[in-house]
Amino acid sequence: MKNNPTKLTLFLLLFFAFTARFAFAQSITISGTVTDEAAMALPGVSILIAGTSSGTITGPDGNYTIEVPGTDHTLTFSYVGYKAQSVLVGNQTIIDVALKTNDVLLEQIVVTGYGAQKKSHLTGAIAKLENTNLEEIPVNRVDQALYGKLAGLQIQTTDGDAGATPYIQIRGQATINAGNGPLIVVDGFPIPDDLSAVDMNDVESIEVLKDAASAAIYGSRGANGVILITTKSGSKGKMKVTFTASTNVKSPALSYDLDNPNSWADYALSKANLSEDDREKILLAQDIGYNYDAMDVMTRAGFSQNYQVNLSGGSEKTNYYISSQILDDQGVVDGNDFTKYSLRVKVDTKLNDKFKVGVNMNASYQDRDRIEVRMHDVARSASWLPIYHNEKTSAMTGMPVGSLAMENDFSTSANDFYAAQGYPHLRNTSNVSGYAKLHGRDLNEVTIRGFANAYLSYQITDDLNFKTSAGAYYNNFERNFFQTSWGHRNGTPEATYVGQNTYNLLNENILSYNKNIGDHEISAIAGFTAQINRKTSIGMEANGFLNDKVRVFSAASNVWLAADDTYETGDNLVSALARVNYAYKSKYLLSVSSRWDGSSRFGSNNRWGYFPAVSVGWRMMEEPFMQPIRDVVSELKLSSSYGATGNNAIGDYLHTGNMSTQNYVTGGDNIVPGYTLENKGNADLGWERTFEYNASVDLGLFENRIYLGAQYYNSVTDQLLLEMDIPAMSGFERLWVNHGKVRNSGVELELTTRNIEKDHFSWSTTMTFSKTKNEVLNFGEHESFQSTVESKRPSHFLTQVGSPISQFYGYRVKRELSDEEFGLYWPIGVQANNVYVQDLNGDGVIDENDMEVLGKANPDFVWGFTNNIRYKRFDLTFTFQGSHGASVFNIDDHYLQTHWAGTNSNIGLEDPDGLTQRKTETDWHVQDASYVALRDLTLGYTIPVKGERIRIFRVFFASSNLLYLTSGEYTGLNPEGINANTESAYTYGYQRGPMPLAKSFSLGLKLEF
Repeated sequence: MKNNPTKLTLFLLLFFAFTARFAFAQSITISGTVTDEAAMALPGVSILIAGTSSGTITGPDGNYTIEVPGTDHTLTFSYVGYKAQSVLVGNQTIIDVALKTNDVLLEQIVVTGYGAQKKSHLTGAIAKLENTNLEEIPVNRVDQALYGKLAGLQIQTTDGDAGATPYIQIRGQATINAGNGPLIVVDGFPIPDDLSAVDMNDVESIEVLKDAASAAIYGSRGANGVILITTKSGSKGKMKVTFTASTNVKSPALSYDLDNPNSWADYALSKANLSEDDREKILLAQDIGYNYDAMDVMTRAGFSQNYQVNLSGGSEKTNYYISSQILDDQGVVDGNDFTKYSLRVKVDTKLNDKFKVGVNMNASYQDRDRIEVRMHDVARSASWLPIYHNEKTSAMTGMPVGSLAMENDFSTSANDFYAAQGYPHLRNTSNVSGYAKLHGRDLNEVTIRGFANAYLSYQITDDLNFKTSAGAYYNNFERNFFQTSWGHRNGTPEATYVGQNTYNLLNENILSYNKNIGDHEISAIAGFTAQINRKTSIGMEANGFLNDKVRVFSAASNVWLAADDTYETGDNLVSALARVNYAYKSKYLLSVSSRWDGSSRFGSNNRWGYFPAVSVGWRMMEEPFMQPIRDVVSELKLSSSYGATGNNAIGDYLHTGNMSTQNYVTGGDNIVPGYTLENKGNADLGWERTFEYNASVDLGLFENRIYLGAQYYNSVTDQLLLEMDIPAMSGFERLWVNHGKVRNSGVELELTTRNIEKDHFSWSTTMTFSKTKNEVLNFGEHESFQSTVESKRPSHFLTQVGSPISQFYGYRVKRELSDEEFGLYWPIGVQANNVYVQDLNGDGVIDENDMEVLGKANPDFVWGFTNNIRYKRFDLTFTFQGSHGASVFNIDDHYLQTHWAGTNSNIGLEDPDGLTQRKTETDWHVQDASYVALRDLTLGYTIPVKGERIRIFRVFFASSNLLYLTSGEYTGLNPEGINANTESAYTYGYQRGPMPLAKSFSLGLKLEF
């Protein structure tokens, strides 16, 4: 990885912070302690001198000290969840304050998209998570810290690569060919990729819009749910400086169980029909003098460092927040590294009583060294093969001692036997050792991102506001790959390059109205938005390099454009939106919204989509007849919603007939370049729509110390965007159409309990549970569809009406077969010693009529269990998370398992007597992917400090995946690994050599000045 001048940013910010921090004048000293009604100290309480921008916050013991200009000033004490309190200084030098609580759960403000509401007034399904030390979890992305924290949000670490993007799904798999990922909005700006550019230290809160009524305000992009990220802002008061640093070490949470030369040879020697010459060759291989564990060669202890500093503060008119991050992360696979530098600036200024302006800017630089090969590609190399030739192998092969060992070096000795009867897949696609595969192929990706959003707000009246904003997003991505002469069996250096530029421009104009008239509360918005997205890409490939050192394309003898990676594309989206929220006596609640979207991705006959929603709620506890049980039942709210959302996450120009180049022969042998129509257009191609019903119950007991949220939902996505086969007489093979229907239904539970609330001891618990059922209701003109991932490897999937979108499909293997059972089971292929499968229909023939569903990739249910415990200055937070009922088709066993012996020795899965590469899927490799994990654990201690220079001094220990338990069936590195080599919903759950999950341990500190 390269050093970057951005490190200077951290130094400059710290220098500025320390010099500015002490530039304030001092006067009368006031001190005291701030507690709650139970006399429990409150750290972090904001204390401001009324009418000025000067202030401070309380320390970990609730103590504070502040300088005031004179005795006629007033101090204002404020804290989240508590009522603000003002005290005149007068002649006092010690002021102790006991703040009274608000009902935190019910009065919590929830961001809803283009606005906010009190939680008690919500009628849709919105989950909120505030950043309470999320940054201390030893992961490097916001989404990786959310495991088990929010009901309905499913996150999977599909790849253990440093810097890899997890798979996020809200309320199931709603589409097949269009994107399944949620819309991500950061401070009101929809970002087109993932959350890697957002630093966890900058996050203030996270809201997830789960039902259609909540997400309908985002219309065409809300069908898969919406994740709203609100970043921190400055507040009035003296500059506050926060510095967080942590160092991390990690290792694989799971490992392959690999053969070594001795175990391989012992098995091969056990075969009774080996000739003496064969036995000698095996013994020779066993004695070549090298025995290594491939996992040790591939993996390492990865070390990471993470530094973040932010400055915040403000005056009567201007608030600011500035932050910077440096992250250096090593993956657990040797050669996998990730570096990130980021800078965020957020400023809000009140020009006068009417006008307010602001700007929010973020820039990041990411450098990622990836592993080009998959884990099983490395592990499947012959375990007897050394990394370098030693004296014995040199004498055996004639290769120099110390030279890199290749499998074909042994072709003159034992290789013929190994290929025919010994080690499976010896002559594999790369024919080199695991070390050569891992280090002989270099893949580097560099991403530079930046976005800026500026707004102007005009307060027309006390109730009416107009806000206009303009934003721009830019992403520059470069991928460079170089294969050395020793990294592949062809012995030829090769290189590829991909360069992409993505940008989008967004303009939003929102008119908002808020008015309380007696018992009536009304809030409304109306607006217009327009967004432009553009992307250009160029790809190149080259070979004919003179050596492995000079890697520039100008040094290659052959360079050509990569057609699949060279293109220019773009789309436009214009929208109008409106929403009205109404509450009567905070008891009867109503919300109505509409959005109209027009997208250039659809045909001229179906370009506009309309997405309405309505929701109602009834807070029963506000009724007089509920008052007798108010001491027990503190909240009871019933709500229901119905709404429509859309999905336009497909490629551009699919509705048009696109041209491609074509050579024509004219006038005999003359070849003339020209164009031909590549695909048939569809002017009727339109929106994929999701209609969802949601019913919710919120129940609070004993002043909401026990709070339960329960939801049931039923969503139907119709007019699926599918690429279907069409009759050959049309002159084309496939066409994008709107056909099909998918249902997702389920329940979600979120239970929060405040178990203990004492002076020096508190303990709260949050439990989440989500269960989703996915079902194909209609599949256009077909009842089912079968698909494969790779033609040369076993993989077979079935999508059919009445079942989930993705199911594994194939034969049932009989693992233990008695002599009497041989007639009921049949071998696959011509080898009598391959796996035996059941003849289900008893016709004496093994064919597709004997295939059946072998499992599914989506879990039956997922859950989370989070505890927050505080004792004096110690605090402990941990989250358990589990997933149950899912399976994976783990192709790794196809390469790694050398044999299997049942009660009958002739039923080998991969038997040295007659080895063939099977391409037919069976349940042999369908494995239970259920797991239970201790996702994160953080133990912190806040050190007592004196004086004003350091307000908070905190140290912490944290871990992730400290405990990771899988079912006895699973043999791979990551049960969450899915969709290897494909992003298709049809083949969801196909696992091929995922990078291992990491368990990590971290030490860190947090200083606030």
